[in-house]
Amino acid sequence: MSNKVYETYVFENEPQWDKVQEGSLEFSNWDSSVHYNTFFKMCFVKEKGIFLKMRTDETDLRFVNTKRDENIWEDSCMEFFICPFSHREEYLNFEMNPVGAYLCQFGKGREDRVFLASLTDEAASVKAEISPQGWNLELFISASLISEAFGETFTAGACSIRGNFYKCGDLTSKPHYDSFNKMGTLPPGFHNPECFAQIIITER
Repeated sequence: MSNKVYETYVFENEPQWDKVQEGSLEFSNWDSSVHYNTFFKMCFVKEKGIFLKMRTDETDLRFVNTKRDENIWEDSCMEFFICPFSHREEYLNFEMNPVGAYLCQFGKGREDRVFLASLTDEAASVKAEISPQGWNLELFISASLISEAFGETFTAGACSIRGNFYKCGDLTSKPHYDSFNKMGTLPPGFHNPECFAQIIITER
């Protein structure tokens, strides 16, 4: 069961980031001794979709994978898993590296996942930037992309959904597995939807 809650807003026209609370990835999982300070902000915008910002102080970076749907989790990676319909079990996993390459899949759990590219021609927008202090990214997921992936209309409005936010890097010099909501199930891996947090979106 989820024990953490992230509360945010749905805006009329554009994200108002100064009004959105920042969440932090405070949990290190599976006995990892490495932890990076990673933060995020997420919101909805009506008629548009979902907006996300993430930042981390990781500076020893790996970004070998440069194409969509390669093994992004092996690189320095920040991830967003979201189940945007409260009545559905399927979720999308977005895994992104410091050069903006990303992987996205759809399914109910770790098995039998399919690539988003096989469900829709629409693509998410990922912008990443590296600095001496670490790296950050911006992700936009359109409402139409979600609608096509799930086969039903998604409306960016007030709701309560589930998801989680992660920082990892399987083949980095310091492998790590940080999360917003603690991962408590085995086998190790972020594809444990029972560990998703509650995300509450209200009108602003």
